[in-house]
Parts: sequence; C-alpha cells; structure tokens
Amino acid sequence: MRVFPHGNVVNFQASVREMVAADLERLLNRAVKGASALTGTIDADEGKLLLYGRVREVVIDEQADRFAIRFRDMEDAADREAVRSFSRLSISHEAHFDIEDSDRGTVRYSVYYVTFEGEDEEEETFFFAGEKAVSRPLDCVVAFWEQVRDVGRDADFASSGCAAKFRPAGKR
Repeated sequence: MRVFPHGNVVNFQASVREMVAADLERLLNRAVKGASALTGTIDADEGKLLLYGRVREVVIDEQADRFAIRFRDMEDAADREAVRSFSRLSISHEAHFDIEDSDRGTVRYSVYYVTFEGEDEEEETFFFAGEKAVSRPLDCVVAFWEQVRDVGRDADFASSGCAAKFRPAGKR
C-alpha cells in the first residue's frame, strides 16, 4: 500500500496528512457524487487551465497501477476517460474556503487536486470542483490552487515505522 502526502487548506489554515489510494478514491467520489462537478488540468506556471468535462467517477486500482477519471466531455457530451499511472501520483490536495459569491452570498466552496509526475518530471495536476455551487467555479480553481499547491510538498511518508526521535528528559 503506497502512502503519499495530502495537503489540506481550510480558510488559510494548512495541514498535511498521509493518504492512500482507497481513501483518495472515496474522498473524490464523495465530492463529485450527486452534484455536477468539473474536471480538467491546471498549470499555474504556464497560466493554463484545461476543462475536460463533468466528472462521473474516479477509479483507482493500485494493483493495476491505474488512476482513471471518467467524465462527460463538455463539447460533444461523449463519455471519456483520462488514465494515469497511479505510481506517478506525487501529492493530492483539498482546499475549502468561505467565499463571497456575487449571486449566492457567503458560500463554503471546495476544490480537490491530484498531481502526477510525468516522464519528463513535469507535473500534471487535475482538479475536481463543483460546477453550480458558485457562480465562477474556474476562478476558484485557479485562486485556491495558488493557496494550496505547496502544502505538503516537504512531507515524506516513504519511511516505514515510527520515526519519532523524542525522548523524555533523563531517559536513555
């Protein structure tokens, strides 16, 4: 079972925890279930956001080294699937902010991100965001990514066992 860092930001309060495939799959599917949710990729360094479509489900098969996003294409309404190697997943994030929406007032809005390291060591980050909870969801995807993108990148959960070095005073 592979463990990787998961950064979490709630109204600018950041934390990081261990994440595993089953928990990430459950988290993402719970986030998109019952609501129209958008997916695509974001590259803040290049200033690009590509909208793929509306998420149907996320399927992670660690044994088969497969991370699949099933979605309905925005342009032709065809069912599509974006597949990446699960072993290339480097970090996941979630961001929750209370925002002032021009149409809805104060709204708690959440965006989820999953980042993969490519063959060329370039990163590819997918986002998952509710389509109708706020009036401008893609603006939130970009703004939230700026707040969460570095959270957890310094965490290393690769070591096994307890790594605590603390010893009470006087104990050897």
